[in-house]
Formats: sequence, C-alpha cells, structure tokens
Amino acid sequence: MAEGGLVCRHCGRPIAVPASRCPWCDRKIMVVCAHCKQYTEDDQPTCRHCGQPLVADSREEVRRLIGLRPEVAELVADQQRAQLVASGVVALYLPGFFFDDGQQRTVLAELFGASPDNRRKAAALLFVAIAYLVEQGYCELRPASDARGLDWLETRPWDGQELSLEGALAAQTGLGLTVEQALDRAVRRLMGFEVEVARPRLLQGGPRVPTVRNVSLHEVLTAVLDAARTVVLPEHEERAACANTYRLLRAFVQADPDRARALAEMILDALDWFLRFQENPSLALMRQE
Repeated sequence: MAEGGLVCRHCGRPIAVPASRCPWCDRKIMVVCAHCKQYTEDDQPTCRHCGQPLVADSREEVRRLIGLRPEVAELVADQQRAQLVASGVVALYLPGFFFDDGQQRTVLAELFGASPDNRRKAAALLFVAIAYLVEQGYCELRPASDARGLDWLETRPWDGQELSLEGALAAQTGLGLTVEQALDRAVRRLMGFEVEVARPRLLQGGPRVPTVRNVSLHEVLTAVLDAARTVVLPEHEERAACANTYRLLRAFVQADPDRARALAEMILDALDWFLRFQENPSLALMRQE
C-alpha cells in the first residue's frame, strides 16, 4: 500500500475503502489489527496506524460481516479460511483425475470409470471430499459396532470452507452417525431437500393415499456438482495442486482398498436413492431422516 492512498500491491489498482481482499484481483492484502482495530497491510511486521507488532484480530473480521446477507457473509468467510479442498481441485481439473491409457488408471478411474456420467462424477466428488477429511485428520472412518457399515467420527473441528462438500460432510460429525446417514444428511442439506405432503385422497375401494411433491431447491446431481465447482479455493498452481490432491487420494485408497471400494458403492447407493426419489417423491414417506 502506498502512503496517502490505498493501492493493491499485487495488481496496482486503487482501492476506495480498506478491505481484507482487493476488490479487483481478490488477493489478500490487509488484516484488522488486534490493538487498534484498523485495517493494515498484512505483509508488514507492525501496524501502520499504531505501530504495534502486527497481530490479526480474526474476531473483528467476523463482526464486520454482520449486516451482510447470509449467503454473502458465508462467501466472505470462506474466502478467509479457504483450503485447497480435494472436491474443488478435482472438480476444477476433472479430466486428469480420470486418466486411463489402457495400461495405467488413476484411482478414481478405477473406482468410478474413466468416462463417468454426472452420477459417477458426483459420487467421485463426495468420495474425494471424505478422503480429504480423513487424510487431513478432520474425520475418521471406523467399522460400526454391527460390522455392517462405517461410523463417521470427528477427530478435530472443521476450519475450512463451509460452502463445500467437505463442509457439508464435516457438519455431520459428532452426531453418532454412520457414513450412510452422514451422506444422506449432507446431500439433503446441499439439495435444500423438502417434500410437500397434501391431504390424503380416497381411492375407490382402497386406502387413503397422500400426495407427495418434491419441492427441494435443487436436483441431487446438480447440487453436488455445483457445490464442488463453485467452492472458493485459495490461489494455487494447477500442477502442484493436482499432484498434491492425487497423492492424498492415492494414500487414502491404498491404505485400505476394500474400504475404498465399499465407500464408493455406498456413495453411489446414496445418490441412487435421491434419483429414485426425484422420480417418485412418495419414497420420502418410507424413509425417516
């Protein structure tokens, strides 16, 4: 920043008001000083206003979001805590993660096919989100007590993007859920799942049958794919981001190949129920959350 005016040190454009990110290039430029509560350059050892050693006041950043529309506040907050989440990287550079030259196949091509349709793409993105949470130490998959499924457990709180597949799945930890239940709840959240049940009508010679309408905000595959495609990612270099993400996915799969295959099928089964529900909303009456 230049004295006497605010100028982005990255793109050189003038900035009308202090902000954590440049409104032109969206790169991080300032933080709120914990001492004097004013914006100051984040690349300096001391605050330009009070001269104290620079300590960012993250709570002040949160307070400044008050008054924004909820969706805007969530987006701004995600920009502050953005990680290179696997779902976002795979969605952005998807073809490279489904490579198959006849001799070598990527782990996702092995599990979901080299030319997946939207159903398998959505399943793969949910798979990599779970892999990311496990490999980064946020969550744990543990065999259920009945040995028929996997429990979904938290190992440390999620501090990444809330508006992401990882965020939707991490929100289901600590609730005593299995992976199947966590997937169901996460997908419902992404879809804005809702049904409308009308007064039962009497069929001639038969029982009263309620009329059920699907009034969810989004279709299931659109909801999952869009959550991964639109997640806020930090600045990154494509090759390094893809390589790091692929190493994480390979480590997850190689740690327990049988678990990986079972998880892939579990996710496909979960999506298939929602696809059937979209064709026949009355299925919702037969399944309690």
